[in-house]
Amino acid sequence: MKRTISDIEIYLYLSYLPKLSEVNLDWLNNDCPSRSSKSIESRSWWIKEGVKTLKQTMADEVASADPKADHILLLSGGLDSRAILGGLLENLPTSKIIAATYGIPGAWDYEYAKLLAQKFGLRHEFFNLLNEKWDVDSLAKAATRLHTPISVHQSYIRQKINNYFGQDCIYWSGFLGDALGGYHLPRIPNKDKRVAVKRQIETEPTLHYQDKDFEDSLVEKILNEFPWERTQQENLSIDQILNFGLRQRYLLQPIVVVNGFNFKTPFLNRIWSNFMLNAPYALLLEQYLYKSILRESYKSLANFPSESGAGMRFYASKPEMILGKIISKIKPYIVRKDPYLSHPRTNYINWAESLRHKGSFQDTIFATLQDLKKRAIFDNKDLDAWWQDHITRKMDYTTLLMNLSSLELLLKAGVM
Repeated sequence: MKRTISDIEIYLYLSYLPKLSEVNLDWLNNDCPSRSSKSIESRSWWIKEGVKTLKQTMADEVASADPKADHILLLSGGLDSRAILGGLLENLPTSKIIAATYGIPGAWDYEYAKLLAQKFGLRHEFFNLLNEKWDVDSLAKAATRLHTPISVHQSYIRQKINNYFGQDCIYWSGFLGDALGGYHLPRIPNKDKRVAVKRQIETEPTLHYQDKDFEDSLVEKILNEFPWERTQQENLSIDQILNFGLRQRYLLQPIVVVNGFNFKTPFLNRIWSNFMLNAPYALLLEQYLYKSILRESYKSLANFPSESGAGMRFYASKPEMILGKIISKIKPYIVRKDPYLSHPRTNYINWAESLRHKGSFQDTIFATLQDLKKRAIFDNKDLDAWWQDHITRKMDYTTLLMNLSSLELLLKAGVM
């Protein structure tokens, strides 16, 4: 018999809390019934049509914006922000475009963003997270902006940019670009709903927190309560339906599209979402179609920098991809001791090591955990053990401790 699981347990495991009874896909702006009618077209046709669709999307989005407003783009070295930058450069004077980047100096995203802004003569504002002075009051204030349980710490960083520029600007988000482009799609789409649900909850689970019995119970809960009939679309695989309905909607969108500010989300534009959601599945694998469209649309951005970027260019060579995998393998050894040394692919701080070293980040996490203890939701011995085991490197409880800290902040804010 499967165990009963609480909302708090689900949140701590997934880092978000999906509202299964409310799940729908209407927000995708997709009204094409099937990808089959155009699947016979050639790859070159899809790329050519994709270029026209992307350029039309960006032109429409810019045209619908306040002509007096400045446009703020969270710029990194990734695909989505480069695609938006290309569209902004084609439709706006550079004086109206402001790039903003947060992260760690030396990380690829941070440094490539700097090079891109310099190349196109953009004003560029940096938010160096090594200089961040974490405090409970600021995090609690960030939590009050949230309408759904997510990581308060992640949202707090995003909100810094909005708080800096204010409410009179237009903010551009690459939300859903990667997902519509096919990021992490299995080579063969799942036909079995149970297998697909299991794959979904294992995307980024909280390490070392729950056992197989809990995971099986969560799979069963989602399998039985997910509104399959309401979300079924002929042009979407089960994996896509679950990803869009759960993780994208309840985890990523609330983090990257901050409440209370004017956001543009061009990848949710109807003509773009229709195009990508009806593309042949085979062309979405490894983001082939998406990368090809971006490369043909904005060549100067797609191939920048010209030297080896270890996978940061739209099209990486095999040696670059191999190098990226090698670096990922040795990451634990690179970042083991120094809280201010992050893997070059990391845009954030090294959360795990920052928790293990004296400083404002560790202090705020510890303080919120002490407040959480007073609520008597958990056995305090468990909380103390999770903290001690992480500090002494017996286990990696980074995500769990941050989620527990966020839980206290969300409870304070009335979100949970």
